[in-house]
Amino acid sequence: MTQKHYTKNIINTIVSQLGGELFITLTGANLLYMVDNKMCPVLICVLSNEYKVKKNIDIVTITYNIGMDLYDYAFINSKKIGKDIVVKRIKDVYADDLIPLFEQETGLFCW
Repeated sequence: MTQKHYTKNIINTIVSQLGGELFITLTGANLLYMVDNKMCPVLICVLSNEYKVKKNIDIVTITYNIGMDLYDYAFINSKKIGKDIVVKRIKDVYADDLIPLFEQETGLFCW
């Protein structure tokens, strides 16, 4: 399996763990993905401006830590011109905690 296919499979798994199409519909998220400098897949959720989100968070990144089988969250406010502010980072998140932490930090529901 190529790196691109592996990354895409991991990203699809993360989206499913968040609720799949229902997650996208309820949050209005536009999903992107990339690989970071440690070769870990990163899901980037750009949240819709239509919904009121806590602390003006408009970008959420979820990085998959390959060796640990855990995730890292970053909740970002990019609304200040020219500056992204990381509102909160949460490291070593289990798959079962992805939804509760997303909902807690953004105020948006996934299910």
